[in-house]
Amino acid sequence: MRVNGASFPLGELAVRFGCELVGDPEARIQSVAGLDGGPTALGFLANPAYLADLGRTRLGAVVLERRHAARCPVPALIHSTPHVVFARVAALLHPVAPASAGVHPTAVVHATARVSPDAEVGALAVVEAGAVVGARCVVGPQCFVGQDASLGADTRLVQRVSIAAGASLGQRCLVHPGAVIGADGFGNAREGARWVKVPQLGSVVIGDDVEIGANTTIDRGALGDTRIEDGARLDNQIQVGHNVRIGA
Repeated sequence: MRVNGASFPLGELAVRFGCELVGDPEARIQSVAGLDGGPTALGFLANPAYLADLGRTRLGAVVLERRHAARCPVPALIHSTPHVVFARVAALLHPVAPASAGVHPTAVVHATARVSPDAEVGALAVVEAGAVVGARCVVGPQCFVGQDASLGADTRLVQRVSIAAGASLGQRCLVHPGAVIGADGFGNAREGARWVKVPQLGSVVIGDDVEIGANTTIDRGALGDTRIEDGARLDNQIQVGHNVRIGA
């Protein structure tokens, strides 16, 4: 788990995330954990099946609904959607490291590629001709950004991600290891007893705030584009065929 050493008083967390606090507002939280966590961690209860675990918890605080507050032996942050609050506190306490500006000496970046000076290009990565890597992007180790592909600001390719020629990703996207975006769609025409490959001439257009899981593949369109719209979240090992559209 990422730990940045920061801690926050419960009173500040309650105000920031719109919770009612039961307990000491000066008590500090520095991490998140399950209900079996320790006294400086925050947990949550969303499923009543875990009420017995709640009764035994030694956490620093628990986010839960009002109907469960009386069963909580430690300080509580009361909110109608405890899992959402927990997610936001976790992101606050365990932030992703920002881009470390610069190009690793083993990376290969074409002279015509446009890489923002505050972007990070990792070890053994390749950025081809005409590609655009936007502000604060991370192109992780062994990633490939093809000719004329583009990455919007704050987009992160974690590791071994392939972005094929011409594909585009919006801002704040997160692409996990092994994903392939913009490979040929599976297009074939029947000619007697054999198949003739149909050229895949479209591309892939991905909106803002999209997350793509590990080893997921998104094929380029046959004529038009395959589209993944703003805010979509794809799990691991998904195959998105050519010309598919996933809405916002």
